[in-house]
Order: sequence, then C-alpha cells, then structure tokens
Amino acid sequence: MMSPNPNNDPVVTPHNDLNLSSASDFERIAEDGVEILCEPAHVKGLKRRDIASGEASDVAGLIRFVIGPDGQVTPDLLQKLPGRGLWVKASRDSLDLAVKKNLFARAAKRQVKANADLSDTVCHLLRRRCLDLLGMARREGEIISGFEKVMAAIRSGKAAWIIEATDSADDGRSKILALARAVGSGASVSPKVCGLFSNDELSLALGLENAVHLALVNGKRIRRWKHEVTRLSGFVPLVPPGWNYTEGAQATAPD
Repeated sequence: MMSPNPNNDPVVTPHNDLNLSSASDFERIAEDGVEILCEPAHVKGLKRRDIASGEASDVAGLIRFVIGPDGQVTPDLLQKLPGRGLWVKASRDSLDLAVKKNLFARAAKRQVKANADLSDTVCHLLRRRCLDLLGMARREGEIISGFEKVMAAIRSGKAAWIIEATDSADDGRSKILALARAVGSGASVSPKVCGLFSNDELSLALGLENAVHLALVNGKRIRRWKHEVTRLSGFVPLVPPGWNYTEGAQATAPD
C-alpha cells in the first residue's frame, strides 16, 4: 500500500479499469445543472490522507476542509472551494480529535482557527445537503409518499431507502419497519432506513403538506444521497435507537 503523501496531494492506487495516466485526477461534473470543479468521490482508487489518522483513505469517506483568508477552517462538502484541501474521516470522533490536537494547523503548517463545534457545523451542513437531495428527488419523481404507497413500494422491492419522520406515529412506523425487515429476511435486500428528520423538515424540503412516510427509489439522486447520508452517519445515528430496526432481521410482515 502506498504511504500517504505528506503534502496531501492525491494518492492514487492502481486500478485495472482506471487509466489516470491520460486523465486528470479532477473532472468536470454537472450537478444540478451547474458545472463545478470537483474531486470525484466515485472514482475508485482516488485517496487522500486523513490528517487525524495519517492514513490514506478513499475520498468518499472523507470531509474536505480549506483554510479561508482569515485562517478559519471551512468545510467544503462539495469539494469545489479553491485552495489546498485538508481531509478528515467523516466521523465525529476523527473531526473532534483533529480540532483538539490542532491537527489542521500542523497539516497546513500555519496558524489556523478551528471552532470547537466544527463537528456540529459539519453535521448541520450534511443534514441540509441530504434534505436538499430529497427535494430534488421528489421533483424528479423518485420519492414515494404516504403510508399505503410506501408499504406497496417495499413489497414490490422498489424502495431503496425508507425515510421516516422522527415524529411519526409509532403504529404506522412500526408496520413499515416490520415489513422492511420481513422483506430483508427473504430473497430481496431490505431497504435502508433514515430517521433523522422531522415532519416539518421533510415537508419543507419536499414541498409537501405532511411528509411522514417516504420511500426513495433508485434513480438519478440515489448514489449522491447514499454518499451524503453515509457521511452523515459518522456524526449521528441514522436510525433512533428506540426504533429497534435491524436490516434483514427475521420478522413477520404486517397485514
């Protein structure tokens, strides 16, 4: 395995399907109709050094930060801000360690300002990003809403993710999660579950009057949603402990 590059330039591991000798480590991608310069998280083998662990890791599991003109450490979730990137594993523990040990200053080789609540800031930004993606998915017809429609989507195998409002009623939520577990115990793969957002947050993001039970189907936004919500899971559990949801656990489908 290649050792991390001390200046945090791209670390690329060989891959039979990827010819980086004839292509830049950066690519132009179109997101939401806007061309941005972005380090592509989906390219296998593209790695960066995590300043908290010192290990080279896939960029898909990292958060990029840049140092602003005022010396402030600034999260760059979309990886498009100018300047040298400093990367940290997408987890609260890693980011808190980087702040506590002043690792941003060490990596940048200059005095920087990293707020003690940087993990909370990143968590908030990732939450906002995930809600925005759900809004885009709904406008593109990739969101199913309503108890009966979500139940039908689970039965048919169309539901890739179930998004339940944190303040949803126990009865309806329990039936949906029980069905998802039952589906996962069979030949199909159980849907992933996200229970981070309130009814008000989901309703506002999706432009719906009462967004409580939702299903995200495979489509244009699913890969980006999975990427962002996976990073978010490093800062907060996706499923509240009280819901007692385990993917693929044996369960009897409700009537």
